[in-house]
Amino acid sequence: MKLLVWLLVLLNVGLLVYFNSDVIAPKPIAVNHSINPEKLKILSQQELDAMPTKVIHTTAPTPEPIAQPVVSAAQVGTSCYKWGNFTKTNLPAAQVALVRLDLQSVVNQEEIAIEDRRYWVYYPPLKSAALAQQKAAEIKDLGVQNLYIVQDSQWRNAISFGLFQDETLASNLLNELQDKGVNGATKALRNPGKSLSSLLIKAVSAESALQLHKIKPEFIGTELTPAACP
Repeated sequence: MKLLVWLLVLLNVGLLVYFNSDVIAPKPIAVNHSINPEKLKILSQQELDAMPTKVIHTTAPTPEPIAQPVVSAAQVGTSCYKWGNFTKTNLPAAQVALVRLDLQSVVNQEEIAIEDRRYWVYYPPLKSAALAQQKAAEIKDLGVQNLYIVQDSQWRNAISFGLFQDETLASNLLNELQDKGVNGATKALRNPGKSLSSLLIKAVSAESALQLHKIKPEFIGTELTPAACP
């Protein structure tokens, strides 16, 4: 009986040792002899920086379009101008000229005391625009290029050579015209008086501004200047 008990104990111990052999006596770890420790080298920071890096490409999300403010065509590259000073006789002609240029204007009445005198050198009005153009061409052939055909109602079709505050300058110009053979030119004192009007011209493009400066000399004594838009 005792022999049987010892046999069972020995059998159990043998089975325990067999199934736990990895724990009791672990297997040796295989060494990779392809790695030679003596050939290992510690890299410097410069060598690490010089090593190629792998770039991971990612697809960035497409940004949503930003809504742009709506700007009307009239607001792009436009400005306002003040054109004055007009008398009752030449104001309507200036308004007609603005209509031809497709420009809008507002009339401002001004009471200005004009104390300075201005001297105008001009050729008296002709009977028609065609005769004025013909006479202007004849005068240009004599070597006079600085002239304008007046468009305001009182002096329509007159030919203007200049407007001066100094009477001496006006007299000198008149003498030069006569020396060149311009017969019929004259000098007169021009004072529009106290009651004047000005035009506030809105939404003037760069091209329209050039046209305004071209027609401005046709209206004697007027001034064209940039102005604040209302």
